[in-house]
Amino acid sequence: MSGSATRRRRIAIVPARGGSKGLPGKNLAIVGGLSLLARAVGCAKESGLFDYVLVSTDDAAIAEEGRRAGASVPFLRPDALAGDKAAVIDAIRDALARLQAAGEAPFHLVALLEPTSPMRTPEILRRTVEAAESEGADAAVTVSEAPLRFHPLKQFELDERGMARHAHPAAGKVVNRQELRPTYVRNGLCYAVRVAALDAGHGVLGTAPRAVLVEGPIVNIDDPEDLALARRLLEGKATVDRSGG
Repeated sequence: MSGSATRRRRIAIVPARGGSKGLPGKNLAIVGGLSLLARAVGCAKESGLFDYVLVSTDDAAIAEEGRRAGASVPFLRPDALAGDKAAVIDAIRDALARLQAAGEAPFHLVALLEPTSPMRTPEILRRTVEAAESEGADAAVTVSEAPLRFHPLKQFELDERGMARHAHPAAGKVVNRQELRPTYVRNGLCYAVRVAALDAGHGVLGTAPRAVLVEGPIVNIDDPEDLALARRLLEGKATVDRSGG
């Protein structure tokens, strides 16, 4: 492989801890005939974008499912990166360091594919990777337009006495719906970041992230209701986006 090709290698990392308080075993939940984990792995492989598809997990059953789906699972996460408070960026850095120590050639870009956002498609991955590799950007993130009823200028914070205060500094006056500019939330379908940004100490949004707008129904699975909605969406029985990102 040439030096140029080595610099352009891409890896997709599918993070899937074994523990989940809101929905135990959610990464292995079946949606549309496939586990959420297998859906994420399959989408990455179908896209043809990645030189390496890795499942990062602390759980033996998830590791085995990842291998069945066609991913590489050369190691399990250490306990320090497997708890509820573990940061996914630390798991990414750990995975890259382990692969490098094992002699794997360097990667140019990492895509993070969370199994709990199953509405992704290979085309969404392609758009996100292209955005992260475009001039002036070092990362990209998929976003959905937030419903105006949840606009930041309409939001409040509550203090310890239950008193309401505007959450946004510009929300000191009543704003008509027609005056509100659209806002966007990340929807978990895909993050892509250049490894150089990670090496410089930045997170999955890098320093200059491009937004990839995804329209249509999105669901992030945190509880049984989300799981039921995802199943209906992927079976063509629902069109409502309740997640808002």
